[in-house]
Amino acid sequence: MPGYGVGALASIVVSLAAALITYGGGLIPFDPLNLPAWLLGPLGAYTIAYSFVSEHDPAYYFIWGVILLGLASISAFYWAVNPAILIGVILLVAVAVGLASYRRGRR
Repeated sequence: MPGYGVGALASIVVSLAAALITYGGGLIPFDPLNLPAWLLGPLGAYTIAYSFVSEHDPAYYFIWGVILLGLASISAFYWAVNPAILIGVILLVAVAVGLASYRRGRR
């Protein structure tokens, strides 16, 4: 099975290609504040998926996947939702997963 880096790079390249095709084809108007959503969203989803198959530090990958998806959500919905709310949710999920992982490791 390839390592995390191979899949992460592939997800970034595919999402960048999709953004270029979408913006270049005129399907949606270009908004530079949405670019992090194009890059971090698929990377976050891949990272979360990788956490379920990783034998080493699955909680680490899961927390970073949640953080990346949260940052992508802030970028995608900055006009509709207060970014402070999304950052708060990201922090709460990261702490909850971290504490659950810590408690599991102590048993």
